[in-house]
Amino acid sequence: MDNLARSLILVCILLSPCTQAELIQWDAFETGDNLAVKDNTTGLIWLDLTLTNHLSYNDAGNAYSGWEYASADAVYGLLDSAFSDIQLVRHDTQEPSNYERNCSNTSDCYAQATNWQTLFGMTQGSRYYQTYAFGLYRDDSSRLRMAGSYLNGSALANVYGQDFDNAHNTQLSESNDLYSTFLIQSQPQAQASSTVSAGAPNAFAFLCFPFVWLAIRKKIRE
Repeated sequence: MDNLARSLILVCILLSPCTQAELIQWDAFETGDNLAVKDNTTGLIWLDLTLTNHLSYNDAGNAYSGWEYASADAVYGLLDSAFSDIQLVRHDTQEPSNYERNCSNTSDCYAQATNWQTLFGMTQGSRYYQTYAFGLYRDDSSRLRMAGSYLNGSALANVYGQDFDNAHNTQLSESNDLYSTFLIQSQPQAQASSTVSAGAPNAFAFLCFPFVWLAIRKKIRE
């Protein structure tokens, strides 16, 4: 392969966006169950939110062997991975906040709210097109907080980041099907399903291949 082909390949590698998704689908209990999510940034494995949405926070902690409550810092790291490309703002004043409401379906906010529910599962609300994926966790002051996403069909979405204003201490002992609990795996397993990711396909890399192929063809003909 001549210098031109090598140079084109090197440019494609250097300029292509990173294709390694931060959040990928994982297995929770057996191969292929897709009931967990791995954060490649931290290495933590998270249980799907659908598995604890029928349990109070206190009951969720003892529901699955090998799974334990996620710390506030761990949840903050997860939220940074899931909602890294959006600015959480008040929809009415556009001031920085810890949630973003009424995200239009053309926004990064809506796309990441959808990815979150694809990875962690969703719970249907009172209307079939309204879906929820909220996780509960204790903050540094031992208040019960929640974070996650809500989709209002194909129109709008809400995303809630760390330390959302409302406390949910009633869910310590009371269950609510719209609220789940963040659990992590204390002894992460080695295999992944990798069927769903939070990242988009790297289209730039595909655009590089025709140019590389032409360079190789040119070299062969010479």
